[in-house]
Amino acid sequence: MIVPLLLSILMILAASAAVWMAKPVHAGLSLALTLSIAAVIYLVLGADFIGLVQLMVYVGAVAVLIVFSLLITRRRDEEEERSLRPKALVMGFGCVLPLLAVLAYAVTGGIDIKPDRWEPALPLQELGKALFTDYAPAVLAIGVLLTAVMIGAALFARETRKETK
Repeated sequence: MIVPLLLSILMILAASAAVWMAKPVHAGLSLALTLSIAAVIYLVLGADFIGLVQLMVYVGAVAVLIVFSLLITRRRDEEEERSLRPKALVMGFGCVLPLLAVLAYAVTGGIDIKPDRWEPALPLQELGKALFTDYAPAVLAIGVLLTAVMIGAALFARETRKETK
């Protein structure tokens, strides 16, 4: 159990870096590292399917996130981000501290979790069949909608240059 603990510490550091970085490329790469470490934790704990899905879907999607963040973000946004950082830090700690208190309570044994009694509401095979048969059009429609929204946001945020004659 020492390996997941060490990986968790690395993941917290990478997530903190993702939040703290002002440049979108650096933040996106830190987020990719965070998600990669989460996938490795799943693999170490024996959840191979979830680990591979985490690696393929989420880490692969971060590359698209980086490209769109570069398209959407303007240079002057970084200076504005840096000026708002102290206020956001106080608000962030105000949101994170109660969550950390609940997690500490759960880890120290305050919450009785019995994994041997837990059964999923829908087995994994049935979930896969449902997603690729009954709900496939909805999943595709959501993908197309999200792509259209990101392209529209990129076009909306793009600076227009006035042509000089």
